[in-house]
Amino acid sequence: MTRSSGILLPVSALPSPCGIGDLGTAAREFIDFLAAAGQRYWQILPLNPPDSAHSPYLSASTFAGSTDLLSPEPFLARGALTADEVRSGDFNASPDVADFEQLADTRWPLFRKAFSRVTPEMKAAIADFTEENREWLPDYALFMALKDAHGGKAWSEWEKPLRLREPSAVKSAEKKYEAEMDFYIFLQFKFFQQWHKLKKYANDNG
Repeated sequence: MTRSSGILLPVSALPSPCGIGDLGTAAREFIDFLAAAGQRYWQILPLNPPDSAHSPYLSASTFAGSTDLLSPEPFLARGALTADEVRSGDFNASPDVADFEQLADTRWPLFRKAFSRVTPEMKAAIADFTEENREWLPDYALFMALKDAHGGKAWSEWEKPLRLREPSAVKSAEKKYEAEMDFYIFLQFKFFQQWHKLKKYANDNG
């Protein structure tokens, strides 16, 4: 076995004007730095959606990715967001401090705008992604939509039919919150697009 070394750094610890690091340019620049320094490993923390204390170790899903880590750059490149809109998400945070609290006020409005501009071609790709991940994605999207509808309360505080996943209650909720479910599915689609591209970039650079 060849001896090698690397660095442990959470993606969120990367410098960013938007509060926390993401899967965009800073992540690629860090990979470039590691490669130039002769490092072989970038160890990260789990990429699951974090809890209210911003920890990925108590997540709403084993399978979903943290949309806090989504970069707005690819949305700009594809024309889903304008340069002015992306700049509105830059709140001049210190690159040395992780500020999770600002994300809801800056990134989420951007992603909702991008979602409202989904093209027919992307809808087809999202449908394929949903089918490929049907064992967890629709349930996750419904759970998140219901959590929002209940003001962030724990599922144990929801009405009994939903807590017990009674089929009629689940079917009714899927119909009522279909648009919100589609939004959460869209975010997961974009997360895994960005993550797979970043991981490939790392692998291609050794």
